Amino acid sequence: MSDQSNAMATVPGGLDRPASTLELFFDLVYVFAITQVVGLLHDGATVGTLAKGALILWLLWWTWGTYTWTTNWTGTDGNAIRLFLLTTMGVTLLMSLTIPDAFGEGSQWFGVTYFTVRMLAAALYWYSSGTHPQQRAAFMSFFPFSSVAAGLILVGGFLDSPWLVIFWVGGGVLDLIAAASAGRETWSLDAHHFAERNGLFIIVALGETVVGIGLSAAGVDRDAVHIAAIIVGFAIACSLWWAYFHRAAPLIEEALAAAVGQVRSRIARDAYSLLHYPLVVGIVFYAVAVEEIVAHPDEPLDTFGRLALSLGVSLALLAIAASVYRVTRRIPSIRIGTAVLIMAIGAVAGSWNAVIFASAIAAVTVASLVWTQLRPWQDPIPDVQTPTPS
Repeated sequence: MSDQSNAMATVPGGLDRPASTLELFFDLVYVFAITQVVGLLHDGATVGTLAKGALILWLLWWTWGTYTWTTNWTGTDGNAIRLFLLTTMGVTLLMSLTIPDAFGEGSQWFGVTYFTVRMLAAALYWYSSGTHPQQRAAFMSFFPFSSVAAGLILVGGFLDSPWLVIFWVGGGVLDLIAAASAGRETWSLDAHHFAERNGLFIIVALGETVVGIGLSAAGVDRDAVHIAAIIVGFAIACSLWWAYFHRAAPLIEEALAAAVGQVRSRIARDAYSLLHYPLVVGIVFYAVAVEEIVAHPDEPLDTFGRLALSLGVSLALLAIAASVYRVTRRIPSIRIGTAVLIMAIGAVAGSWNAVIFASAIAAVTVASLVWTQLRPWQDPIPDVQTPTPS
């Protein structure tokens, strides 16, 4: 049996298992959760609100990620696992309902439901790893810090600001420590399933941009400037899809599949669980901005709108660049340069109408994709078989 087959032999779901219908169903509650985050951002419409939205997205991303790692190992066959996941969906739905008021009167309910979701994930992994000592050891390298992190979110929900934010940020930091600790162990991992699941979440986030365009367009006149705003807004969304799925996603997946043992686990942790988070944040920020662009295309965006647009697109491109660099050790200079140029446009576009501002960003993004497409070389996949420090 090959090294890759040995690495995968103990995964209950099997080698190269596609995402199941239950996993797709599971993602639907996160579709609603992201919509709730967009609503939270619109209600505040301040720079501070963007930071709060990023924090909530981290907490959501981490809960989704724990189940992605778990179901990658367990699969979704068996009544016990299905009941775990369906129960979790129900609690996640309740948690999502509290997001618009998560920093206010709904903080207690958010903390309680969040903690419950995290503990259900831990219970499922503990249950499924009972006859697999290596997986149980990997889980125990992660669980102590992770459980305390979830506890901080629970306790923070019963506190007033600024302690609520301090506890929740502290929980996020502890989750990073848990991830670092988990890197010392070898996690049995189906590479293609893991890559597919993360790609599907990016589709969920991008779907929010399309929904935002559609909902905003439904209440406006069908004149030339509004049609232009719809086209430009959709072009940016398409560009983000292309930037990730055309070359970056296959490249990262290939590196993950080529790696074995601890190296595979660390690539999954770094390139996906950590570096895909700013990609999600960037896309969601853009989803907020595009609603304003389509609704008021002939007016300048306020500071919140300009930051959501320029920071959102830039952050998404930089996250893609960082994920590619993690597996190739080659700096994606075009993506980085494009992100810097977009931020520069945002800094000088204070008086520009929204559709002109968005058109400039769309032009830069599309041009960078065309240039990347025309480059003759392909990003190489390095030898990833040798373990590297965590």
